[in-house]
Amino acid sequence: MNTKPENNKDNNQIEQIEKKVKIQKPKKADFRMHAHVNPLNETLFPYPLNYNQVDWSLHYPKKFGKDPLKLYLNTLEYPITYDDQVNPECSQSIVDFLDIGCGFGGLCFALGDNYPDKYTFGMEIRGKVVNFVGEKIRALRNEGQAHNVSVIRTNTMRHLPQYFRKNSLEKIFICFPDPHFKKKNYRRRIVNPGLLSEYAYLLKSNGRIYCITDVEELHNWHVQHLEKHKMFKRVQDVEQDSTAKLIWNSTEEGQKVERNKGSKFIIVCEKV
Repeated sequence: MNTKPENNKDNNQIEQIEKKVKIQKPKKADFRMHAHVNPLNETLFPYPLNYNQVDWSLHYPKKFGKDPLKLYLNTLEYPITYDDQVNPECSQSIVDFLDIGCGFGGLCFALGDNYPDKYTFGMEIRGKVVNFVGEKIRALRNEGQAHNVSVIRTNTMRHLPQYFRKNSLEKIFICFPDPHFKKKNYRRRIVNPGLLSEYAYLLKSNGRIYCITDVEELHNWHVQHLEKHKMFKRVQDVEQDSTAKLIWNSTEEGQKVERNKGSKFIIVCEKV
């Protein structure tokens, strides 16, 4: 007579219990903080010395057969250390889409839903905001979603090339960044000649960068520097790009502009 092993029975019971446990999604009101942080300040939280120290199995655990509900966000509440040696298989980035300054993660989740076979990674400098996105990811993963979305606290202006290899990203998104209106603060802008060279270095051939803002003066700045950069050419038929349509209203800031009936300005460029 064939009987199922007792441990299989126990595993089935555990799975049934796990499915009944619902993880509540976080509330934004509990994670509010200053809208902007000076990216030129000294980095006071951990960061990798190079991309070989980044363990992507911590960020996309289901892909690597690990616990999908454990968070590693590089915040005080969900810390990461970059001291341990990383398995080479886990240090090979699987990220396709990068959202720089992802805020509360609206675009990351939209990209995850619309491109289930792609991996989206959000980078954000504000710790509380990262915790919100991370806890929302955990709640969604508990429901079988968002396994292709992750987020981390870091300073992109200082440490971006320490996370990714050359020619590894398909798309980079910069949505409603801080305009830094004062001329003395232009060097804080996330689009500038030096950073554009970094973005080009990390993008695959024909990879695209998307910049959207509700500030026309900042849009003109984006256009000026992107069109001048020798590694980028402007995409003219933006309306044919489904991803460009997606970023229009996916971010919380974009939705706010929409509610206030404000204007939005977008430029999409392709790496040559």
